[in-house]
Amino acid sequence: MKDTAIIEKVLDGDSQAFEMLILKYQSKLFATSMNVVKNRELAEDIVQEAFMKGFMKLDSLKNREQFYPWLKRIALNIALNHFEKEKRVMDVETEDDETSFFENIGSGESPEELTLKEELHRYVRNYVDSLPDKLRVVIVLREVEDMSYEEIAEMMNIPLGTVRSRLFNARQIIKDRLINQGLADGMYQIS
Repeated sequence: MKDTAIIEKVLDGDSQAFEMLILKYQSKLFATSMNVVKNRELAEDIVQEAFMKGFMKLDSLKNREQFYPWLKRIALNIALNHFEKEKRVMDVETEDDETSFFENIGSGESPEELTLKEELHRYVRNYVDSLPDKLRVVIVLREVEDMSYEEIAEMMNIPLGTVRSRLFNARQIIKDRLINQGLADGMYQIS
């Protein structure tokens, strides 16, 4: 059954039909939340709150075919609000860099090169996880969730330039850590 039909049933008073939407999107929304907050319990709370808000505000959804993106935005806003409340953030402004850091990681075909590449990806994931929250959220939204700069700016309610500077800073921190570990040279190439 399509989302639009389920939504119509819910709006017509069949609140149990909303459970179909929960079952359909719960794991995707949880994965997105985990990518942002890196805490299982918090991600579960975010998913639950997002579905509750989505249910309560379902009648305000204008384009019913866009239910999941709308729900995902609710969840991401909840996660971002969590970071604002915790005040565990660092807002850094600097130059713009539109090149994707992750695209510059070396690619190899031999088993040794593939093993090295997997190890490098593990290091990058660990470095991303250790970034300050505002930097980590922006890079995860861009590189993992594949959101545009404009979508991130709208989602986080920050200027486009701030999105760019946070991405630049996050990528620079990761690059510096990789270079310091001897895992990459100044050109992002695997050593």
